Amino acid sequence: MRKPIGGILGLVLSGFLLGLSGCAAIDAGHEGVLVEQPFFFGHGGVDPVPSKTGRVWLAPTTHVVDVDVRPVQYSEHFDIISAENAPVSFDAFMIANVVEGRSPELIARYGPNWYHNNVKEAFRTFVREEVQKYPLFQLTTDPTTRTKLQEAIAREVQTKLIEKQSIPVRLNRVVVGSILPPKGVVEQTTQTIVQEQRKITMVEFQKAEEAREKAEKQRGIADRAYRESLGLTAPEFVDLRRIEVQKEIVQHSPSALTVIMGLERFGINLPPIGADK
Repeated sequence: MRKPIGGILGLVLSGFLLGLSGCAAIDAGHEGVLVEQPFFFGHGGVDPVPSKTGRVWLAPTTHVVDVDVRPVQYSEHFDIISAENAPVSFDAFMIANVVEGRSPELIARYGPNWYHNNVKEAFRTFVREEVQKYPLFQLTTDPTTRTKLQEAIAREVQTKLIEKQSIPVRLNRVVVGSILPPKGVVEQTTQTIVQEQRKITMVEFQKAEEAREKAEKQRGIADRAYRESLGLTAPEFVDLRRIEVQKEIVQHSPSALTVIMGLERFGINLPPIGADK
C-alpha cells in the first residue's frame, strides 16, 4: 500500500529539521539565554526564562548565549593626575555578578558585552573623579584614603549606574589597588627625602656643636671665677684640678687599685730641687 506523498514529505522535512537542531551544555554557575531567530516567519527574540545547568535542545533557528552569574572581576588601569597635578598609576577593580534569573533581561537590553558597552566608561569616570580629589602624598601614604575611595566609587556605581539604568547586576565591591607615582617620580622623591634628611642632620650637628662650644665657654668662665675666688694662679689651679680628678678616680675605682705617679719637673708646682741652697 502506498504512503501518501504528503506524509513522506513531512517525514523528510522532520528529519531535515532534526538534523539541523542541536543541544548546548550549561555549566554550573551559568545561565543559558535562548535567542530565537526564525528563518522566514514569526517573531524572534529572547526567551524570558533562562536555561539552568545541564543540556538544552535548540531549534535550528535558536542559539544560546552563555551568561556567567558568578562574581566576575573587571579591571581597569589608570595613569592620571592627582589634585596637585602629580601623575599616579594604579589599577581599579569592579567585582559584580548578573542577578540569577534575570540574565535574559540583561541580554535583551544590553547584549552580551554589557560591561564594555554600558558600564566601563562610567566606572572609569567615577574612579578618575574621586582620585583627582586627593593630593599625591595622601594617595600614596595614607592607608585610609583607599578605603574612602573604594566606598565613594562603589556608591557612584550603585546609585548612578546600576540603579539609575536598572541594570540587573549586583555590585559586590570596588577595589582600588596600590597607588604609586611613576618610577621617575619615585626616584626623584627619594632623592629629595635623602637631601632633606641630610640637611636636617647637618642642622642638628651644627646645633650640637654650637651647644658644646657654648658649654665649654661657660665651663671656662666658671673655672676662672672659681680660681680667682681661691686666689690661685693658673698653674696652681691646674694642679688643683688634677688632684680633684685623681681623687674622683680613686673614689670610683675597684677596691684594689695601684696608682703609679711619675715625677715630672713640671708635674706639680713644687719648688725646684736645690731652690733653698
